[in-house]
Amino acid sequence: MDDDLPTDFQVIVVGTGMVESIVAAACSRIHKNVLHLDSSDHYGGLWASYNFDGLQKFIKEVTSDPKKQVQVYNLIEQWYIEKESPPEEEKKEGEAEDGKTEPPKKIWSQANFASEYRKFNIDMTPKLLFSRGPLVELLISSNIARYAEFRCVTRVLTWLNDRLMPVPCSRADVFATEAVSIVEKRMLMKMLTSIVGYNEEEMDNEFKDWNDKTFKEYLTHKGLTPNLIHYVLFAIAGGTEDMPCLDGVKECKKFLMSLGRYGNTPFLWPMYGSGELPQCFCRLCAVFGGVYCLNRPIDTVATKTVDEGKTVVVIESKSKTLNCDHLVIGINECPKDLVSPEPAETCDISKAVFITNGTIMKSEKEPLTLLRFPPLIEGGGAVTVLEVGPATGSCPKGLFVVYFITNKVTDAETDLKPYAEKIFDMSGGDQTVESEKPKCLWSLFYNVKDTSAAVESAVPCVHVCSGPDAGLDFDRAVHQAEQIFKKICPGEEFLPRAPDPEEIVFEDDVTHGPEFEREQEDEADGDTSKE
Repeated sequence: MDDDLPTDFQVIVVGTGMVESIVAAACSRIHKNVLHLDSSDHYGGLWASYNFDGLQKFIKEVTSDPKKQVQVYNLIEQWYIEKESPPEEEKKEGEAEDGKTEPPKKIWSQANFASEYRKFNIDMTPKLLFSRGPLVELLISSNIARYAEFRCVTRVLTWLNDRLMPVPCSRADVFATEAVSIVEKRMLMKMLTSIVGYNEEEMDNEFKDWNDKTFKEYLTHKGLTPNLIHYVLFAIAGGTEDMPCLDGVKECKKFLMSLGRYGNTPFLWPMYGSGELPQCFCRLCAVFGGVYCLNRPIDTVATKTVDEGKTVVVIESKSKTLNCDHLVIGINECPKDLVSPEPAETCDISKAVFITNGTIMKSEKEPLTLLRFPPLIEGGGAVTVLEVGPATGSCPKGLFVVYFITNKVTDAETDLKPYAEKIFDMSGGDQTVESEKPKCLWSLFYNVKDTSAAVESAVPCVHVCSGPDAGLDFDRAVHQAEQIFKKICPGEEFLPRAPDPEEIVFEDDVTHGPEFEREQEDEADGDTSKE
């Protein structure tokens, strides 16, 4: 491969995270010569999805050699089930296969997880897409949507009065729910309708006197009851009691504008996990000539001035020298001397993944759930919970994968375990016993360094990509990718529509032969008639 790999490129991208992959696709789409490298043997970096075996390798790598994954720390894995299935369980399953008895509820063991590891797709950065958000619009306009599949989030839940409650999203939901009175329903609809009607200028004028006040104060001023304030503030806006007023209004509008496009809620979830999305952009990059090399770490990055004062980036990788006009590099791969030393305020992220044997709230059909917890501990933040099931390609039948995300206060386990205990049975008891809460079978707590702040490079032709944030959607990543693209290719269109295969006509495919033969035949017929 070293001998075959060219040495000169217009753009070299290091890292296959979301921002890097979008930039690579955008540059390749307008026929820039692109090389895309990654030091790992898989796509995605911190945005990746792992099967269960791959996740175990990742956990082992983090615990055995923290220097390899410096951005992940405080990692705690715990099993709540036996290593092997009991012998009687195996016998029962055999009887069920013969059709003599009804199949019993499966008792999961660690060995079952290992044998069905390929059926898991567990995300390091689980995120949703707003149905009318920037990423969905980009996927449609660029025609990259054909590389992915999505499922609608079927319900939004919140934690109210010490129990899970469904959040009325649509007009029909609002008037169907029994959780609020008729008067409250009218108040809620009136306020939400007014928020949707504002454009940016009207919004700034309407809320100019609320700049230094919270969204909760605004909702109280509007006369909303405590229940309605809870729904709007915590479930729809996804905020806390300190959320600034204008931020809350914008988040509500974003939620409401995406309602009804694809389903009953504003959200979409990518089939097989969020880690599929960077790969979609990588596919487009490759289709338009991008060259890919995984397992290819870079050793050094330098710049040199060539003819007419032009600056070129020089990369040493596996004893090969690579040159490019522009280097796009993930923050975790970038040498520190190339990053501007401007300090950025950051708050690290606490995350957890749980695998359970049932859904957090019973439903007729398999649910795909967004749950937003208000802060339950003093000084804590709101917690976002995503529950995905087998229909999303995330896990085997009979299991659910549940993700928890919040801003770090102490550490991941301390920050998130109190919330998990509210909705899971974490005692590790008999799996066949029916209970209100699903049983937790496996858990993973970990912290991630927040590298989501925009970082300026000390060198104009080096562009540094941020890492994932704690937000619910991909908006920040899409915005940054577009800004980097505009610096590299000023005046060019950002990801124009890619043609479908059947729309592509090659010059070699145009055949003039048959038409020419017909003309000859016509002339021959004419000569015969003259005779």
